[in-house]
Amino acid sequence: MGYPIIGNDSDASLLFKKFYNLPLVITPDTPLLREKLFGHYSKIGFKFETIISSKAKISKSAQIGTGTIIQSGVNVSAKTRIGNFVKLNTNCNVMHDCLIHDYVTIAPNAVLLGHVTVSEKVYIGANSTILPTISIGEDSLVGAGSVVTRNIDNNITVKGVPAK
Repeated sequence: MGYPIIGNDSDASLLFKKFYNLPLVITPDTPLLREKLFGHYSKIGFKFETIISSKAKISKSAQIGTGTIIQSGVNVSAKTRIGNFVKLNTNCNVMHDCLIHDYVTIAPNAVLLGHVTVSEKVYIGANSTILPTISIGEDSLVGAGSVVTRNIDNNITVKGVPAK
């Protein structure tokens, strides 16, 4: 696409010497990959930036962690807490009093209703709905289009309506 390539992950130490004052943005959708890249680049000394689209709507009472990416059309409601290196994709909705832990990905058009808790490294698929007060365990995956009506344990993949 015409962008210059300045190096790769194995060149990180050399890149830091040249670009030490520039923060990084970690963009992959895969939670485990974002966690791995953070570990690699933070050991070298890089700092990280949070990116929020000007077309996102974020409540003044929401808290947003470092390295988080919030794309166009996203809505984050009151008293929601979003951890570090979370990725909120286009047009997803995170309603009031939700708690989103580190390295979570919420795909386009997903909806988390009030008081939802999402543990670390969870992937919530496109067009999914998580009903109020649901908790989703660490390293779990919610399939696209699912409706989650019950709590989900760690390391579980669920899909369907209702999600099983």
